Amino acid sequence: MPLLSITVDQTLWQSERTGLMDALPEIRDMLCQKLGVSQAASHLTVTPVFGLQDQTLVNADLRVLGKEGRGPEMLAEVARALQAQLSATCGSHVSVRVTTMVPSAYLALR
Repeated sequence: MPLLSITVDQTLWQSERTGLMDALPEIRDMLCQKLGVSQAASHLTVTPVFGLQDQTLVNADLRVLGKEGRGPEMLAEVARALQAQLSATCGSHVSVRVTTMVPSAYLALR
């Protein structure tokens, strides 16, 4: 289950929000395909933020449950694909962070 939080600096938000919002279904499809999960298990959010001017304007924080087959190489491939897709969409360099959550320590109520 990919949980993706994307933050976009407000200086870029106005010009890129429509393209980014339009790209979310494709981003979700890519993540679900690469991670082998259904769309129902995913959650993507985009938030405009105010930050320092010397920071990356777009950040993606991806959280996934640990699972056999989701080792560092596979997650690095997912991160590179996400970075490429978001960078092309936003026209800006994107920082990507991936956190693997321990299934026994994770609880979700829906």
